[in-house]
Amino acid sequence: MTDVTTVNLLDLAASCLSSAIVAADQITSFAETKNARLKNDGSLVTDADMAAQKVIVDGIRKISNLVRIVGEENEEEMRSSNITGYEIQLETMYQFAKKEILIRYNDNDDDELPLAQQQQQQQKEEVEESATPEIEETVPSPKTTTTTTTITKMDVYEVDVDRVSIFVDPLDATGSYAKGDYDPVSILVAIVLDNKTPCFGVICKPFGYPKQTSILDTDSVAIYGGTLLGAAYTAGGSALDDNNIKQQHQNNIPRAVISSSRSHGIVQDFVTHMGEKGMIHPEPLLVSGAGEKSLRIILRSENEGLWFFPLSGTSLWDVAASDALLRATGGKLTDKYGNDMDYSKSRTEAENINGVVACYDQTLHAECIRIFLEGTWQDKD
Repeated sequence: MTDVTTVNLLDLAASCLSSAIVAADQITSFAETKNARLKNDGSLVTDADMAAQKVIVDGIRKISNLVRIVGEENEEEMRSSNITGYEIQLETMYQFAKKEILIRYNDNDDDELPLAQQQQQQQKEEVEESATPEIEETVPSPKTTTTTTTITKMDVYEVDVDRVSIFVDPLDATGSYAKGDYDPVSILVAIVLDNKTPCFGVICKPFGYPKQTSILDTDSVAIYGGTLLGAAYTAGGSALDDNNIKQQHQNNIPRAVISSSRSHGIVQDFVTHMGEKGMIHPEPLLVSGAGEKSLRIILRSENEGLWFFPLSGTSLWDVAASDALLRATGGKLTDKYGNDMDYSKSRTEAENINGVVACYDQTLHAECIRIFLEGTWQDKD
């Protein structure tokens, strides 16, 4: 697109959301012929990884040729993907996403959401038609926030392009995908300002997600938002009502989510210790995939509240989208010392060597960091 030195973050957010949705089609279409193989660093990759990142980068580059993109896949290898035919879909989805992002930003709650299923729109219209008319108030009532912590949306969305980075994980949980286990698979895209502040994130689930509405006529589900919009939303659906989520679980102790490979060692020891103190449920849920773990503590369908992983093994593209969404829903994500992630790192330096601690609640997050730093913990692996 352009080589101008400024970029509109709302347009960029729309490109992140729309390209993730189109990339999801690539992931589902490659499900039968994955062509799984090892990269030079020993990690697994499939044709779907390369195709999905190519679509996402293409979508972002239509907004700005200069914005910094840090993707999991090597750009040279990514360009070798010979997929075609997605260009019209990408442009169409961008126009839908742009309209929806503007509706969210401008708080036009009564407008139809372009990414909603047609059936949802019809149901909404039927409810509105059958609703009893209310007497209009002479003084408008203030809007109620959808989160316990009030998040103010960004007033300035035209920024210098050198302030902006995009982090892309085109297919999180590749190992599960290669085995035909699609539940943990996610697409993660985030906008980061000044190398320190994720302001918008997308977690897209190509194969759908329980209790979440899918996008248009696809099976995909996407959760997106951040401080750019002042909230988090389901694409084509409602805002994530953090007050309501916390009320549902107010009498229950939050649960940790950990990988099955970490059901022993420092992760399990710390979770057990927190359980003994009555701060979390003593039995964690075993969950694969960084994106899936993060989504669990954002949506909290089973009262998931903590992802504690004080070890290397994740990278910045695994956490940037989650970081953005948690900032918009009253949560927090840092390394094991309580420090914000350093998003200035290059692709080859992007590993989170000091781990990740993500929590739905800032108070619980602070307690986790305090207890961890005050203790002596050794990994048994």
